[in-house]
Amino acid sequence: MTDFPPPVPRDDYDVPAPVPVDPWALDGVQRTRPPFNRTAIWGFVLACVGLIVFGFVGALATALCGRALRTIRRTGARGRGLAIAGMCIGLIDFVFYVIGRFYLG
Repeated sequence: MTDFPPPVPRDDYDVPAPVPVDPWALDGVQRTRPPFNRTAIWGFVLACVGLIVFGFVGALATALCGRALRTIRRTGARGRGLAIAGMCIGLIDFVFYVIGRFYLG
């Protein structure tokens, strides 16, 4: 036959499931996520509205998103992606406005 010993019965099948790790809980202390920056939200909304309306709305959205980026960097709030997207959309909107206004008549 074989030289292996007989299997040993195990009673460690009642191991509890691992607890999911919360990325915001450091050292066991539950922390809340920082809030969104409202200026970034409004800048993004204005940039999206500027795609329909055109005009200086894109410039205003770009300015609001630039201000939001500075605030986010200082305070650590959320909304950096919204501010960057709003700034890009607002800049594109304003460039199209300038081209349409001064070059196309």
